[in-house]
Amino acid sequence: MRIGIFGGTFDPIHVGHLILAERCRDDAKLDEVWFLPSYRPPHKTDREITRFENRVDMAQLATTGQPMFRVDQIERELPPPSYTSETLAELHRRRPGDEFALILGVDSLVDLPKWHEPKRVLEQAELIVVPRPGTEMWSLEQLATALDISSSTIRVTFVACPLIDIASRELRRRVNEGKTIRFMVPRAVEEYVRERGLYR
Repeated sequence: MRIGIFGGTFDPIHVGHLILAERCRDDAKLDEVWFLPSYRPPHKTDREITRFENRVDMAQLATTGQPMFRVDQIERELPPPSYTSETLAELHRRRPGDEFALILGVDSLVDLPKWHEPKRVLEQAELIVVPRPGTEMWSLEQLATALDISSSTIRVTFVACPLIDIASRELRRRVNEGKTIRFMVPRAVEEYVRERGLYR
């Protein structure tokens, strides 16, 4: 099976995440896309994030109705912080016959050389890269140069995706100010946020 791995804080998950995942599933010919909420993202230790269980609930509500989407809680089972290289290693251990492809926005691709064990990430997964508003698309050669490796060792697929400029931090701000987030998140997620008083 060819599985797309879409990691993130998802605080909250929004329609931009879903459109990106579905476009990658279709264009990159993935059998499934797994959403992996980060348990303790190492790059966000400077701010409080919503409880893992709440973020998982919202992801599950958002992906209901697309049988090729799945929410996986593997990062809660691994020692924090949530490093992608370790998550991929555990996925390979559990599913040795499957192929994994890491779904990234181009902003994350540009940051990849600063990740924990970036070369190990590339050894374990193909990259599926999508554009992000305001970030120039990196070429395969630029990434190889930044990592000091041969471009022939990198497996990458570039997917053209609509540029939907929605940020979770903006949604949190809007909720805190009593403003609507309707149509920016699935209706079930909007109701979940309201019922539990998140982001206020």
